[in-house]
Amino acid sequence: MASEEIYEFLKSQNRPYSANDILQNVGKDHNKSAVLKSLDKLVHKNKVIEKVYGKQKIYCIAQDETTDPQKLNEELREIDRQITEVSTKLKDVENNLQAHTAQITSLQGKMTTEEAKLQKKKLEDEIQDMKSRLKELTENAKPLSDSEKNKIIKEYELYEKEYKKRKRMCMDIVDTIMESYPKTKKHLLEDIGIETDEDVEFKLNSH
Repeated sequence: MASEEIYEFLKSQNRPYSANDILQNVGKDHNKSAVLKSLDKLVHKNKVIEKVYGKQKIYCIAQDETTDPQKLNEELREIDRQITEVSTKLKDVENNLQAHTAQITSLQGKMTTEEAKLQKKKLEDEIQDMKSRLKELTENAKPLSDSEKNKIIKEYELYEKEYKKRKRMCMDIVDTIMESYPKTKKHLLEDIGIETDEDVEFKLNSH
């Protein structure tokens, strides 16, 4: 019977044990459920004493007059100290695991070393290509003379003047039509199909 084996084991050892320790020593032919039921029976019969430390239960043989109670209390205190120590270590391990998990999650969203090398190579190639094009343009470029610059400026001013003239003429016509047009100016421009500078986001840079 599991109860007898457990009782004899605790009696021979005469020191406190947890249920898992008892299971490891006498549980070869019994499962955990049978060991726990047997311990409950022995406690109920006052043959075994059960002590609770937090979530841990400790069992020891019921002591008679010849047993040194001081020694038993010392053993129980030592087991309590070991439980506290293990609980503290477990908490530290859990905190470290949580920190490492957060770090791994953060790193998963970042570029790997191999991806960074490929990106670096791509950017270097683009820079080299731009340098080659800039060198080619610089070597083939010819500086403009003052007369060429003046010519370009005059042509621009001429086109700018003509643009403003034609725009003013167009808007004069629109204003004339508006005198007898029943709707808004915006509707009129839409009906005619005229786009203003603002419509196409065009801005003339005057010189």
